[in-house]
Amino acid sequence: MKKSLIIASLLAGAMGVYAQGTLDWNAQSDWSPSFYSPDVNTPGTIFTGYSPQDIPAGTTTYTGGWIGGGASPGPGVGATPTSGPGGYDYTVAANFEVGLYVDTSSTLVYTDITTGTPVATSGITDGGISFISTVTPVPGLAAGTEVNVGLAAWYTGQGTATSYAAAVAGQFPAGYNISTGQLALGSTTGTPVEITPGLGLTSFSLATTVPEPSTIALGIVGASAFLMRLRRKV
Repeated sequence: MKKSLIIASLLAGAMGVYAQGTLDWNAQSDWSPSFYSPDVNTPGTIFTGYSPQDIPAGTTTYTGGWIGGGASPGPGVGATPTSGPGGYDYTVAANFEVGLYVDTSSTLVYTDITTGTPVATSGITDGGISFISTVTPVPGLAAGTEVNVGLAAWYTGQGTATSYAAAVAGQFPAGYNISTGQLALGSTTGTPVEITPGLGLTSFSLATTVPEPSTIALGIVGASAFLMRLRRKV
C-alpha cells in the first residue's frame, strides 16, 4: 500500500511538471490585430505594424483593407477590394483563415510557419480573429515554457490550403508576423495566459506570391543567353 502511494505521488508530480501548456490567443481589450489584403503598390511585400484603427493604435498605413471587411474603416486603412492583387475577392471572409504557431524561439516559429502546420486555426471577421473557444493546448510544450508566438493568415484556396506553407505552395496570398518577445505558457487548470501588446505580435498584410531570387536570377541568365544568340545570328 505504501509503495502504491509513493508511485501515485511521483506520477502526480510528473504530470504537474509536464502539464500541457496552453495559450489564449483571442483578441483582448488591449490587443486586437488585423489582417489586411496585399498592398496596392507592392503586393509581393508583407507589411507589419498597427494601423490607427487597430488595438493598440499605431501609425502603419495599409493601402489594402481588412480581410473580410468592406469600405475603409478610417485613416490608415484602405477599402477591402473585391478584385484585388492576384484577382481575389478579399471581402469574402470564408475564403481566408488565420493560424497560431508557438515554439521556443522566433527562429523555430519561422520554421514552423514556412514548413509546418499551425497549432490551431480560426476564421477571420472584419479583419480580425473570429472564434468561440480561445484557450488552445500547445502540443509538446509544458506549462511555464517560455515561447515566441506567430500568426499567419492565408487564402484557403476553397479548402486546399490549410496552412501558410500550403498557401505559398499553391501560390495563394499569405502573410505572417512573429512576436519579438516571449511569454510563459499557461496550464489547463490555471489562469489563462493571454497575448499582450508588449509581446510585439502586430497586425500584418498578406502578400501575393513572387518568384524566389534564384528563379529571377535564372530567368535573367536565360534571357541574356537568348539575346547573345540573337546578336550572333545578326
